[in-house]
Amino acid sequence: MVISRQKTIDLRQQAARLVRAIDSLLKSHVGKKARLFVSMLLVMMVGLNILNVANSYVGRYFMSAIENRNTSGFICFAWLYVLVFAGSTCVAALFRYTEERLGLLWREWLTRRATKVYIERRLYLHLRNDRGLTNPDQRMTEDIRQLTTTTLSFVLMILNGTITVFSFSGVLWSISPKLFFIAVTYALSGSALTIWLGRPLIRLNYMQSDCEANFRAALIHTRDKAEKIASSGAEANVRENLNDLLDELVANFRRIIAVNRNLNFFTGGYNYLIQLIPVLIVAPMFISRQVEFGVIAQSAMAFSTLLGAFSLIVTQFQTISSYVAVVTRLNELSEEADRYEKERRSA
Repeated sequence: MVISRQKTIDLRQQAARLVRAIDSLLKSHVGKKARLFVSMLLVMMVGLNILNVANSYVGRYFMSAIENRNTSGFICFAWLYVLVFAGSTCVAALFRYTEERLGLLWREWLTRRATKVYIERRLYLHLRNDRGLTNPDQRMTEDIRQLTTTTLSFVLMILNGTITVFSFSGVLWSISPKLFFIAVTYALSGSALTIWLGRPLIRLNYMQSDCEANFRAALIHTRDKAEKIASSGAEANVRENLNDLLDELVANFRRIIAVNRNLNFFTGGYNYLIQLIPVLIVAPMFISRQVEFGVIAQSAMAFSTLLGAFSLIVTQFQTISSYVAVVTRLNELSEEADRYEKERRSA
């Protein structure tokens, strides 16, 4: 079965509504606690980047000590390695814990708000007879869960990426300005090609959410009406309906798999070259005795870290496309609630 429904998604409008949703959380009765969590995350984020920069220099001198057969230096920097790793591990664990607590706080607040509107405005009656908006139950459960966890993850990745750019740009520039410019150009080109190859995923992921929900709803309906179906002998019609919904689900998912295949061909090669490029640039400098051996390892770490900060679109596009679909579905639920409320007041 070919899916004919097309969905146009206004990314600017969805982004504006998302910003308002975040602002509402920060100004709500749980806003003080949310702001505390955000502040803790920012402090730990800066701390992690400081430790990462320190780790790059410790690794540099550690490898140089090996090259020079310096036993005392090797032991000293090995212990420093252990200390930096221990500090990074503790901060990263606390960072993840705080992120999950903030995500749960946001999910609880947003779910209570959505269910309040759903019940008080009697949307459960209105939407039952309106086929324009499908599966409000899924939007208030799965979509809200994905929205809160993924939004928080993306915001933190963007903030961390910004801090990382400032932290490691100086490191990479001190090694080789040429390597810095290659990193920026490589990341920008990769991001542009990823958007071009993966853009259809946004619409397809939106449609897949509806296909999955429609199939699940049909199964639930079959279970709830089991006796009626059995007594009326309607099994053939029910089976045909389930098969049609499954065909629709599978056909759309095949499209997603095809786009992901093309995207993975590109991103796979993109990620492999990240390991090679800094060595190709810095190794000749070591051979000509312009830098010490440890700089090769430091340049590889700084290059991959900086490129990772610049390449969020490349590395996260498949998640981003699913996320945009989730934001759109929740915004539609909010818009439907506002529309129904205006109609009810004007009646």
